Amino acid sequence: MDQICRKWWKFNLTCRTGQKYKNENFFNANWSALIVPLIGADVEFFDMLVGDVNGTVKAGSNTYEWNTWADVLKPKQGTEVLATYSDQFYKDKAAVVTRKLGKGTITYIGVESKDGKLERQIVRSIYDKAKVAIEDLPKGVFIEWRDGFYVGVNYTNDPIRLPIPQGSKILVGENPLQPAQTIIWK
Repeated sequence: MDQICRKWWKFNLTCRTGQKYKNENFFNANWSALIVPLIGADVEFFDMLVGDVNGTVKAGSNTYEWNTWADVLKPKQGTEVLATYSDQFYKDKAAVVTRKLGKGTITYIGVESKDGKLERQIVRSIYDKAKVAIEDLPKGVFIEWRDGFYVGVNYTNDPIRLPIPQGSKILVGENPLQPAQTIIWK
């Protein structure tokens, strides 16, 4: 993964990114002002729907439900809209935007879908365009790269064989990764 990151830059940001300082205080600026130059869009406003009320977002030919959080985006020139709200009073307003920046792209997903499928589709499409292989891990199995180490976690009830490259050194744990276990390698 570190080799991939050195070759190309693709950043994906999600709703509520850049709203507060790390100490949880709000910035003394317009909503999302600090990330506007990065994402290429203003966050006009946000919305949360109550209880069992759902909104919908359209990306390509697919429609996704949301309820928890939605940033309504106003893209600037040169920013591409990847998904729009398809109902409520902000119908046809941007929900997901992307733009080129330097040698890479910045994508802002301004809505939290109910099942995470919108976010998954957007991230997959970005990686596909960059010709980066994507692992299809089972739900509940995660691999992250942090500080020079790969960390795998298994939250399922089944042992899972992780795709650890040949020649890697396992520092903690074993493969296949047992339920509720962690493995670290480099």
